[in-house]
Amino acid sequence: MVEFAVRVPEEMQPVDAVFLAGDGDAFGGWRADGLRLDRWGDGSYRTRLDLPLGAHCRYLVTRGSWRGVENEGEGRERLERELRVDGPLSIDLSVAGWGRDSIRYHHDFHSHHLVHNRSVTVYLPPHYDREPSRRYPVLYMHDGQNLFDAETAFAGNPWNCDEVAERVIRAGECESLIIVGVGNTPDRLREYGPRLHETDDDLAQRYGRLLVEEVKPFIDAAYRTRRGPESTGVGGSSMGGLISLHLCEWYPEVFGKCAAMSPSVWWDRENFARNVPANPRWLERTRVWLDMGGLEGATSAGMRSNLRRTRRLALQFRHLGLKNGEHFRYLEVPNGRHNERDWSRRFDQVLRFLFPVPKVE
Repeated sequence: MVEFAVRVPEEMQPVDAVFLAGDGDAFGGWRADGLRLDRWGDGSYRTRLDLPLGAHCRYLVTRGSWRGVENEGEGRERLERELRVDGPLSIDLSVAGWGRDSIRYHHDFHSHHLVHNRSVTVYLPPHYDREPSRRYPVLYMHDGQNLFDAETAFAGNPWNCDEVAERVIRAGECESLIIVGVGNTPDRLREYGPRLHETDDDLAQRYGRLLVEEVKPFIDAAYRTRRGPESTGVGGSSMGGLISLHLCEWYPEVFGKCAAMSPSVWWDRENFARNVPANPRWLERTRVWLDMGGLEGATSAGMRSNLRRTRRLALQFRHLGLKNGEHFRYLEVPNGRHNERDWSRRFDQVLRFLFPVPKVE
């Protein structure tokens, strides 16, 4: 039996919740709200765990989110606490402060290729500030307003990409990576929707240049990134999923990983899917996640059409010799709907597939 007594900073209110998050089911598998503690009359938070002899666990104290994880005081990130069970234990610990500077904002990012400025938001993985010599792969994502913050997300429902990534990274289920959210603008549809017979004013091509010639160099200069295509992904949902596929086709020397969640393959008379056989070489160097929910569409006919189109695209990949589960992964989610909440629910699977933990030789 292991008894925990957690003492917290005085500014905590009686209604505030405190959790342990860490290894294994007992600690919630690194969910930030894994194990809720009971508040005692002396202001401490306590619980008991029946852990087997010989257990070795890592854990941290949180306020229910990874942005509210304990720190060492003055904002300095705390490394995971460690616990070895060699008999009954009574652990009395104190939290110095709360929070990790995991999200960085770059507002009003200007482009020479497009009219509108936009926000660029960056998620940094655990230990980023504590391991100054380490470099990280990067996933660039569209609709950046919807990824991290309820205040800016559509209908107030963010993907919670930082919370999901933090959980799977800490659990050792994917590589530590940087996630860059690139905000959309009033021209979203034209920026994310290439047309086969577009005029010279092709905003989708310009958006590609924004990412490749402006955003990526900025991120590479400001953060410790691994820069090759094998370490660089691009992803999004709906029209963001469609433009991600196009970007990997246009720039295979830049993007080697693609997350196309619920992609709008119907766009421009299914131009992208119809032209895959004409230019398949980029797929040989790109790892692709492709999915679709079974309830995505305003009508039953629309739902069936969306699934049929995405299935056909996955079938084209297979006909080109790509192996499902190896070169690409196609997933159908029977009850999946077309919204941020549903994309968030499977974002952990995307990370595990696109950024697997490297095998130790």
